Amino acid sequence: MVAARGGLDLLDDDARIAADRFSERYTALRRREGWVGANDREDPTGGASRLWSGRIAAVSAAAAELSSRWPGPGRPVVLDIGSGGGWAARYLPDADVIGIDLLNAEPPPSPLQVRGDMGRLPVRDATVDAALYAASLHYAPINDVIREAARVLRPGGLILAVDSPMYRNDRDRARAEARSEAYYIRAGFQELAARYHPIDASALRAVLSDAGFEVLRLDTGRPAARWWERLGRPRSPSFLAARLNERL
Repeated sequence: MVAARGGLDLLDDDARIAADRFSERYTALRRREGWVGANDREDPTGGASRLWSGRIAAVSAAAAELSSRWPGPGRPVVLDIGSGGGWAARYLPDADVIGIDLLNAEPPPSPLQVRGDMGRLPVRDATVDAALYAASLHYAPINDVIREAARVLRPGGLILAVDSPMYRNDRDRARAEARSEAYYIRAGFQELAARYHPIDASALRAVLSDAGFEVLRLDTGRPAARWWERLGRPRSPSFLAARLNERL
C-alpha cells in the first residue's frame, strides 16, 4: 500500500500500529535534540548543522568505500536501511538507492522509500549489491540485522555501517546501554530504550563471520565527550565495511 506520506508501506496491520507509535515518539525526541527541522523529517536540510556535519562526512566516506570496491559496470543497488528521511541517498549519486525505515517519512524526489522492518527486510534473497546503515545498525539486535543483510545481498555484496555506537568489549557496551536508558528516561521517552542496542565489536565480528562476511574495515570510533556521552555515541564515527563471501 501507499504510505500516508508517500512511498510504499509493506508492514502488516499489527506491525504498523507499533511502528506508528515508535515513529511518533522517535520523531518527537529527535526534534527536541535538533536532528529534525521544520519539515518534520530527520534530515540535514532542517536539522542543526552542528549535529549533522559528522554524520554527513561518515556517509560520504561510506559512499567512497562503495565506489572503490564496486566492480561495475553499471550502478549498484543499495538498501539504505534505517533511512529516516532518506537523506543519505544524496551522497550516493552513482547508485540506485532504496530507503527502508519504520518511520512514516515522506520520500525525497528521487529514491524509493519503503516502510519496513530492518529485522525482516521486504526484499528477495540475493538481490542487492550493498546494505548501508547510516547511524542505524544499533536499532535491532545485531544477529537479526546481519542475518538479514546476508540474505538480501548478492555474493560479493557489501555491508557499510557508519556512526552507530560500538565498543571494544561487552562491559563497555553494557555501560553504554545503561547510560542510554537513563538518557531516554530523563527525556521522557523510556520506551525507546528497548530499541537501542549498542554494539560489542568483538561480538559483531563473530556474527559477521558466522554469516559468511569478510571484514574489510572495522573502526569503533573514539570515545564520546560532553552531552554525547548520555547516548553513548562516539565523537569520531564508527565505520564497518564487510563483504559477503561467495556462497557454496
